[in-house]
Amino acid sequence: METSRFKPSFTVIGSILAFILQVSLAPNIAILDVVPNFILVFVVLNAMFSPQIRSCFTGFFLGFLYDCVSHAALGTMSFVLTIIGYAVSSLNKDLFTGSWAIQTFYLLIAALFGELLHATFLSILGVDNDFLLSLGMRVLPGTIYDALFGLIVFPIMARSKGSKRKDSGLLKGKYS
Repeated sequence: METSRFKPSFTVIGSILAFILQVSLAPNIAILDVVPNFILVFVVLNAMFSPQIRSCFTGFFLGFLYDCVSHAALGTMSFVLTIIGYAVSSLNKDLFTGSWAIQTFYLLIAALFGELLHATFLSILGVDNDFLLSLGMRVLPGTIYDALFGLIVFPIMARSKGSKRKDSGLLKGKYS
């Protein structure tokens, strides 16, 4: 049986918090129409330390909520976050026990893949007309924005009661 570093209550509370931040805070801190995707960041971070089933369900549920409040095609973000949750959770958990730089790198790659996949689906469905413009104006800046938010969240997660920090490797090294 796959063990989890975080309890299910962390996933539930984090999901609620990520959704509230996405709906209320994200539109207000947009920079040149680039909105951070708090839900994507939470799904990636949750998948790093949770079992596959929980990661996939969290990705699907939060993606569905994101689709319901956004003006995009219903089901696109739900599908993308389910894939992201499964892919990140399928990786060897020892990969994430390194330094905060390694964890941020994996978050950056997952965020890039998620943003790119979502933009691709929107382009295919005809919701977004210019894919290259979307790539340069939303995908790449959004990925960087998401990774910067992850840099803020990693120390908070390391200090939370939900994490078993003893020899866990989260922010291991200079900051532990």
